[in-house]
Amino acid sequence: MSARPYQSRQIVCEICGRSTRPQLKSRDICRSCLRKEPSVPCARCRLMTHHAAPETGLCPRCTHVMSRPEGVCAHCSRIRVIFNQEAQLCLTCHKVTQQTKRYWEKQAQVTCTVCGKLRVSALYNRDICRSCLHAERNGYHHCSRCGEFKLIYAKADNLCKQCHDRSLAPGMLRKYITNFSTPYPYNNVLFDTLVAAIDWASVNKKTERKIRSFGRFLQAQPLNEPLTWETIDALLPPLGPTNRTNPKLIRACLFELGHLLAARGELENRETYIDRRYALAPIGQAPLQLQALIRRYATWLQERRTVPANVRDHMEVLASFWSWSEQHGVNAPEGVQESLVLDYLLQLYWQWQCSSCQCSMAFDPRARNAPRVCAHCGMIGSLVKEKRFAQNTVRSHRAKLFVFFDWLKMNHMVLSNPVRSKVPAPDPTIKHYSLDVIKQLCGYVRAPDADPTEALILYLVIFHALTVWELRHVMLPTFLPLRQDIPVLRLAESYYLIIPKPEPSLGERSPGRPDIRLDFPVKAAPWLKPLLSRFERQRQSMAPNPKNRYLFINPKTRQRNAPVSHTQIWSIMHRASGRVLGASCNPNTLRKTAGIMFADRAGADILRWMGWEDQQAFAYAWVPREEVQPRSQEGPQEPAALDPNPIPFPSPKESSRNATTKRATSTD
Repeated sequence: MSARPYQSRQIVCEICGRSTRPQLKSRDICRSCLRKEPSVPCARCRLMTHHAAPETGLCPRCTHVMSRPEGVCAHCSRIRVIFNQEAQLCLTCHKVTQQTKRYWEKQAQVTCTVCGKLRVSALYNRDICRSCLHAERNGYHHCSRCGEFKLIYAKADNLCKQCHDRSLAPGMLRKYITNFSTPYPYNNVLFDTLVAAIDWASVNKKTERKIRSFGRFLQAQPLNEPLTWETIDALLPPLGPTNRTNPKLIRACLFELGHLLAARGELENRETYIDRRYALAPIGQAPLQLQALIRRYATWLQERRTVPANVRDHMEVLASFWSWSEQHGVNAPEGVQESLVLDYLLQLYWQWQCSSCQCSMAFDPRARNAPRVCAHCGMIGSLVKEKRFAQNTVRSHRAKLFVFFDWLKMNHMVLSNPVRSKVPAPDPTIKHYSLDVIKQLCGYVRAPDADPTEALILYLVIFHALTVWELRHVMLPTFLPLRQDIPVLRLAESYYLIIPKPEPSLGERSPGRPDIRLDFPVKAAPWLKPLLSRFERQRQSMAPNPKNRYLFINPKTRQRNAPVSHTQIWSIMHRASGRVLGASCNPNTLRKTAGIMFADRAGADILRWMGWEDQQAFAYAWVPREEVQPRSQEGPQEPAALDPNPIPFPSPKESSRNATTKRATSTD
């Protein structure tokens, strides 16, 4: 540090008498003696100093500041000492302006001298972007973790950016979990439940961000005990057009937490909740004053173990009936008469259709003559009486109304049941596909380049008559090895499946299959075992959860022990039949077709061993049949890999032999 001008001369200290350089401009005093003198506070900043001016009592810094003129700052508009005379800024505003200027200079995009792109410069003295600077300093090498040739981000460990972030994520996540706290006790329990299920071997930056986002959510949002799916659906943050990452992570954590509680038995399965919510959804379409009564009726149906699909049908019929009754001035069960029910059934049977615009109008049973003018196009005399619903649909409405009013009578809400008239049942028919459709599908099943999941579903429906519910719940055989070095049998080696029996429900008369074990035929092994091997490889490629033993899985159910939805089975069936036929096949109709072929070759009695109820099974021997065609699909279809030698259907003798073997096995 250079000496001040007055320190260049020699003086004699006025206290100690030594010859030295002065420390003050106004006094001849050395440094040691000055330090021994008591310090005084500055009159402006109140800091203790030895250099206070005797005239003003200010320290040197305050003397320098006070030497500047005072004025109104151009930025904050306050009377301050003007530090920057040119811009008329005080000291604070001058610093803020300089920091803002340096920030925007740093954020300004420049042309990188290496890659030539417009980027923010990573250095002040050189126009170079951050990527090029990393490449220049670290270079491109093979990452020591993933082995790929990438830009090295951590030079000491020879890691790319993704692997470096992944190596730091577990430690950062553990630190966050250790320091996590929330003022809500139940939120702490839920956070611990979610953290306990973390797979630390697969923790990465995304996992850390997901847990942090959910932790902030739990710190701000109290949750009531116990947690329900209704609460979870209400707490799901909406997904907007932008800034969707954090809401999606919170939604994923909420769903994962619900599935964890369901696995522990503290919450019902998500599938059960969705079925129950779907079954009760039509209640909202009924009149408001009757919704509470309909909910009580739905609870009664659920107590009788009615399946959710039937509950949904009941709710749809009641919502339609009471909405129609409200238009006719009836808002209570005691006001329903037999004539009102007959009018409702008649308006289901018929409708007025315009021959000009093809629009329909409601049928009024009390005014049998056609309306004179079409309400849609205004055409005169163009309305014709046409059928609205099929006879079976009207019978279904009448039957559900009969049960509802019978329940009201049992609970003493009405004196008598107004639903008395019966709708005649239509002649029973069995709809099925042609044999050519079955032959083409069988050729696709045997093709070596067919999709294994599609081929296996087609095989199980055509050759074993599995229902959609059975396809959803069919399971792999479970083996427990005695030692770790013993390999577990694969599906092609075990060569059988497990079909669990459904829970009993109201109206289900079928006893199901006599045996839960489904053995594959020995004669089909040459082509069926390769299909099972290809399917198992495809299933293993999805990295499934070992606890999930269901045969068919998807990305949503593979992480938990849950079956796929029935819509996925239908979509796979439609996709498979679309590749082969260019049209969509119905799984139920395809199963009926297989039942007809088995009944024709081995007798209707064999269907009882494949899940049909006795009366339904023997109906295949006498009920008239109706051949239908698969529904055509729009757009080009993928070419199917057909086998020139389609699989022969089991002969009558072989089918009878299999049925006899099953009877003997079940009897033993």
